[in-house]
Amino acid sequence: MLIQQKKNLLGIRILPFVTITLILVSCSSSQIEPFIHRGYLGWMIDMSRTKNMEDWPSVKLDSALLNDYIETLDFLELSGMNEITPWGLFTNKYWEPKVENTIDSHRESMVRKIIDLAHQRNIKVMCGMGVYSWGFDKILNENPEIGCECNPEVMDLTVAMSWEWQKKVLDYVMDNFDFDGMSLQSADRGGCFCGESEKYAELEYHAILNQKSVEYIRSKKKDFVIGICGWGMNFSNPQDLEHIVAMTKNVDYLIDVGETALFPGKSYREKLIAAIAPCNYGSTAIPNIEPIQAIPRDFYFIPTVHNTGQRLINLYKDGGRACETYARTRGNPGDKVTVEVIAQLLSDPNKEINIALAEVLTEMYIPENDGALATLLEIYNKAENAFFTNYPKNNNNGQYHDIILLMPRNQKEPSSRYIEYMTPDARRKYAQTMESLNAQASQLVNQVGDQQNLELLLRCLSNAYNESRKLAQ
Repeated sequence: MLIQQKKNLLGIRILPFVTITLILVSCSSSQIEPFIHRGYLGWMIDMSRTKNMEDWPSVKLDSALLNDYIETLDFLELSGMNEITPWGLFTNKYWEPKVENTIDSHRESMVRKIIDLAHQRNIKVMCGMGVYSWGFDKILNENPEIGCECNPEVMDLTVAMSWEWQKKVLDYVMDNFDFDGMSLQSADRGGCFCGESEKYAELEYHAILNQKSVEYIRSKKKDFVIGICGWGMNFSNPQDLEHIVAMTKNVDYLIDVGETALFPGKSYREKLIAAIAPCNYGSTAIPNIEPIQAIPRDFYFIPTVHNTGQRLINLYKDGGRACETYARTRGNPGDKVTVEVIAQLLSDPNKEINIALAEVLTEMYIPENDGALATLLEIYNKAENAFFTNYPKNNNNGQYHDIILLMPRNQKEPSSRYIEYMTPDARRKYAQTMESLNAQASQLVNQVGDQQNLELLLRCLSNAYNESRKLAQ
């Protein structure tokens, strides 16, 4: 382990904005209780090492993706993560009106294998479940009476038959597959706030929707782990607290995707966390770099170790005990290292971020001396700082500032749109940093034991530099 190998690594200057002293003499960080829900969430395709040019989100399941999923599961098991929510097992938008006909027998066997592989590693599998949205497009097209006049992507809460369709999907999943729980999403496509539903406040509406599903799930599977993933929800208004409390009754965890409860201030988030107990509050480990399926995995290098790590430490201090870490591909070294540091912090929220980073880098690259490890630390930390210094703080994906899309989800031709968002001066500065880090990494060729991982790092740095230089001209 790193701590045994690197006892004399002291006083390394890491970031321009902060100097951190690494003292690796003791590996103890006064370990405290871990996060209760240490989860991993994303579309199956997000775990792929290779780009995919199908319409987003692709629900293709093949042997290559299965192997990438197994690699992810191995990491989750070794790092102490305990839950995974793989979206896209059955469909993206199109449950068949005869729900059981949505997948064929071959895909059914693959879904069962995906669940079994996780169970073999003592990881619980949560079924990602759209609530009145996400998956009902075909059903809505064939049954217009359940549709919403102001939002064609969701079913109408006030139409009784809408609930019957929701139950059909819930029954199919619960009765036929060995899931351990469900992660419910009702707001990612908005809601139906016209007609009879116009009287509801937004979170009141979602509380009603989710509680209908929660009560039904509990009636059939009382030991299920139930999470509500708040994509599309904003928890920042104190007047909504009563609705948030109602929404989370008999729920195990609530995910505040953009940590919106912090907008009014830390004290309000602490109040919310106490109010919804025993439901655990959590996040998706923001900021997230979403690995859009069409972008080559070596096209960028954006570790978020310190930004994400500090958010998790603050979350734990405020009383949060849940995390559905948004999936990142293990085919990109910035993503891979960030997620491995996240996993360490979820198991030990008292751990120093740079110590966790040093351990991950040592495991990944096998540096042969202290200088090589110091260089790797500097590369990862400077790359993170360069991105967040130059990326515009007002750019987002339309919902949350800290969910960073490298390019639009539905764009098929790869691009460096995220660099285009920067000002011309910021692009030049970013390009200069990437060029410098690429030169530093090149000096490590004879100083690390894992040349394959170093080669991938060099490709990512080179591509990030070339793209930013090209756009800076």
